[in-house]
Formats: sequence, C-alpha cells, structure tokens
Amino acid sequence: MILYHFLRFFFSCYLPLVHRLTIRGRGRMPVDGAVIIFANHTSYLDAMLLALCTPRPVRFMVSRNFYDHPILGFIIRRSGGIPVSPNGIDPQAFKQALRVLKGGEVIGIFPEGRLSRTGLPSSGRPGALLLAALSGAPVVPVTITGAFFVYPRGELFPRPGAIRVTIHFPLSVDRERSKERQYLQDLTDRLMAGMGKRLRGYYRVRGRRRRGAVRQSGSSVVLGRSNNSTDF
Repeated sequence: MILYHFLRFFFSCYLPLVHRLTIRGRGRMPVDGAVIIFANHTSYLDAMLLALCTPRPVRFMVSRNFYDHPILGFIIRRSGGIPVSPNGIDPQAFKQALRVLKGGEVIGIFPEGRLSRTGLPSSGRPGALLLAALSGAPVVPVTITGAFFVYPRGELFPRPGAIRVTIHFPLSVDRERSKERQYLQDLTDRLMAGMGKRLRGYYRVRGRRRRGAVRQSGSSVVLGRSNNSTDF
C-alpha cells in the first residue's frame, strides 16, 4: 500500500491547491471498524476524493477491465483494489470484500458501476447494501460535487474548477433482511435519489451564477469555473 499512501499524499496537496477541494462532515466518518463508503461517480478523481475522506486506507472495488489494464492495473493492484467482473456478478469478489470488512477495513464502492455521462447518478446496484447487511458494516454515503466539470469521462486532463465532497451520516442496514433483494434495492435507490437531489440543486445554482456572469461580463464562461459554495 506504499503507492496508495504516496498517491493520497500527492492529491491531498494537489486537490485543495488547484481545485479548492473542501470536505464537509469529516466527523461523520467512523474512525475504526469496518466501513463501506457509498458514493456517486462522475469523475476520474473520485477514488482519490474518497481516499481523502478518511486517514485509513480505502480498498476500492474496481472493474476487472481496469484491474487488468497494463498501466492503471499496476496502480490499482498496488493500492489494494478488489477486482469485480464488469457485469457486476462476481461471487469471488464479494467474498473477498466480506473478508476485508470482517478485518475491520474500509471499502469504497461506486454503486453505479460506471462514470456518469450527465453528472447525475444513474441507478445503483444493491451490492454495497448487501455487503453491509452481511458484515454489519455501516454505510457512509458521500456526495461528490463539482468533479464532473473538472475531470469527466473522456477528458485527457483536468479542467479548472472547484470540488466539494460531503460526508453524510452513517446508515445501518437491517441484517435480518439481507436476503430481501427488493429491500436492498429500494434502500440503494433512496440513497442515489438523495444524492441526485443535492446535485440538481448544485447545478441549478451553478447555472444561475454562470448566466449572471454572462450578463455581467458580456462574454462566455469557462465550463467548470464555480466557487462551489452551494449549501445542501
């Protein structure tokens, strides 16, 4: 995990300095024991953004396509990533994740399974909630705001812009209902909908600021330039 700690240190300097990163709700993140971090996925920076939410190492569940990549795969493997089949059905990965949680570690999961094309969450898979039900680990929802305008899918390099990460209160999943897929899916959907509501509010405020800047300056506004100060 030496590479993980090096990357975390680099991004702990780079993101606040260049992208004015703010992380709210740090006190809500458990300081010990198993934890599942559950976040929306809009940017290539998301994994490091979650890594900065806790001083503890975060083991990410990652698509096998990236895990086996000749360059990215080296970084992922050295950082403790857990490979998952691209179709999301992977009993071996699930068992490995359970072992990690039972060892009291932190796992990061993007339930959408892919980067958003719109900046808003799509439907999420219930695997994170099933892991929580079977392990007893709390789920900590995290909303990443602004990263979509900084480093979205398809961009070669990050663009200017501010990023905010909000850590929400931990959620306990009913362990007696681990076999009720509908319960787990409904809970997943509620979490994704909550993130979507907050993101839509941010986009509305951001849009008003951009329109105001256009009227004031009479020129166009560079995508991603926002002070990102909207309060949820």
